[in-house]
Amino acid sequence: MKHETSTALYHYWLGARGDTGVRAGGVNAAELAPLLPDLILVDLDPSLETRIRFCGAAIASRYGRDLSEESFLDLWGPEDREALHRDLRAMSARSTGLVAGVMGETMAGGFVSYEMLLLPLSGEKGGAGALGSMVRVGGHEESNRIRRRIITQWLRSVRLLPAAQPGARRSNDTLLDALPAAPDNRGRRYGHLTVVNGGK
Repeated sequence: MKHETSTALYHYWLGARGDTGVRAGGVNAAELAPLLPDLILVDLDPSLETRIRFCGAAIASRYGRDLSEESFLDLWGPEDREALHRDLRAMSARSTGLVAGVMGETMAGGFVSYEMLLLPLSGEKGGAGALGSMVRVGGHEESNRIRRRIITQWLRSVRLLPAAQPGARRSNDTLLDALPAAPDNRGRRYGHLTVVNGGK
């Protein structure tokens, strides 16, 4: 994993592990608040066709729409869809994470690369879903929100993470320290203008 968001989410997931994996009800959104814009929550029940239950604001902005209620697998071409379907099943069966390199083409004709992390969540009857993140790690950065929309994407690499060992768990107190700080959006005032931190 290259990005601090991926690392922080993975450590949170490790800390939430129990004897039967990480239960869907054991994820506390308040603790993940700094990461929420880059997070995605996917149902892995075959009858729901990998429906997206939650799509963070940063991800929605990249696609130009909220992906909630859409099929996660439908975002990919036929070959990648088949590969991901197989890898998601293996991820759930082994109760380990999956990290992928993703390349996307934007509406402006540029190319951008992402790191995607998916981590299994368990339910009362086995696998329930996956908690994941998708963060930009390189490529062309377009400031125009319409021109930067992803119109097609494909997998560059996929690998299953090693099975987590019981000793790898971290306490919740330590986990919060691993999360990046929430951005300061108060801005600065100059006369009648406000400069928002992180703006372009």
